Amino acid sequence: MLCFKTLAQVITFDSVKVVILSENPELEMYRQQAKSMEAMAEGARAWEAPQIGAGFFMTPYKTYYWRPQIESFKGMNEKMPGMGSFMIQGKQMIANPSRLKANQEYLKKVSSIETESGNANANKLLYDAKKLFSEIQIIDRKILILNEAEKTLETMITFGESKIAYNQEMLSNIYKGKSQKAQLQNESIMLENERKQKLYYLSSLMNRKEENLFEVDSQIVIKDYELSLVDTVQIRSNRSDILVLDNNINATHLKQKVERYKSRPDFGIEFGHMFAFGENPNQFTLMGMMSIPIAPWSSKMYRSNVLAYNHQIKAYYSQKQAILNESVGMIYGLKNEISSAKYQMELYKTMILPSLKKTYDLAMMAYAQNTDGLFVALDAQMNFQMAKIQYEDIILKLLLLQAEYEKQLQLF
Repeated sequence: MLCFKTLAQVITFDSVKVVILSENPELEMYRQQAKSMEAMAEGARAWEAPQIGAGFFMTPYKTYYWRPQIESFKGMNEKMPGMGSFMIQGKQMIANPSRLKANQEYLKKVSSIETESGNANANKLLYDAKKLFSEIQIIDRKILILNEAEKTLETMITFGESKIAYNQEMLSNIYKGKSQKAQLQNESIMLENERKQKLYYLSSLMNRKEENLFEVDSQIVIKDYELSLVDTVQIRSNRSDILVLDNNINATHLKQKVERYKSRPDFGIEFGHMFAFGENPNQFTLMGMMSIPIAPWSSKMYRSNVLAYNHQIKAYYSQKQAILNESVGMIYGLKNEISSAKYQMELYKTMILPSLKKTYDLAMMAYAQNTDGLFVALDAQMNFQMAKIQYEDIILKLLLLQAEYEKQLQLF
């Protein structure tokens, strides 16, 4: 007989949920990506870096001409100033402030997309965790059933062996009981291995070390989801994958706004100071600049982008409606399956299990009173045990249907 109970920590699904949401590295990735977009948005309204330069301006190659020159003309000497200058220059481009503001709003919205994408992924991870948690719960219950059945078989075999000496039992029935006991032990080993694998996977979702195993809370909660009304407004407001599309639509509208604002001009200012050579006066240059984005050869790009974003927005709306339709259809199907599983569970609970239990009790009573053989008692015990395992399978099916329902409505 196998025994899996240890002194390990017992945790509830709420504890698993809290750990996954705070420790799972995949969800942390989405949080960091959202923060990175927020950081980018902080600097989105910054200007371009100023430009400075220094060098010679309109300066002859021959340095002789840099200095003043004395030239003779008709017997008269005339002093000519030198040529050239050394120039320092500064330039600052000023981007259109409305376009910078629109780009900042766009980046902030992209941050919210990352946040909702993380929430949508968290919903999938929590569904996987709930599924694993429920499967482990049922495996624990099945192992208890097998352990109890093994104890019963051990008692029956011992009792049967004591009857052989009085020719009140057949040896073949003893071997049949021992083979059933071996089969129970084999099933228990298989369930133990399956349980460990699921615990390892659940631990990985919680970002825990594999050796830090734990026990799951045995309490099973059955909910009345089949009685709930299907509310599309709730689906739209709860489902993060739909909210991602809503944010994508809003972000695309903002990106369109950025593209439209590219039709507005940028400005610039440039100042240069010239240190003149050869006794020439110092000079300066001051210029203002403005881009002309409405020129036909430059406006084609942003106009095409605005049109392209219109098609992208329509695609997001179609995708959103497709997800909503699929989800509503699945929810109706899940409600029907939940009702069916509950009916099966009630049938086992009120009819099948009590009937098989009475059959088993009567067979054991007859065996104890030597009015019937071990073979009949073993068959009754096996049928009762198999029915209890099937009952646990129905409970698991119901729990998984509940988890899928909660995933569709993002109720985790």
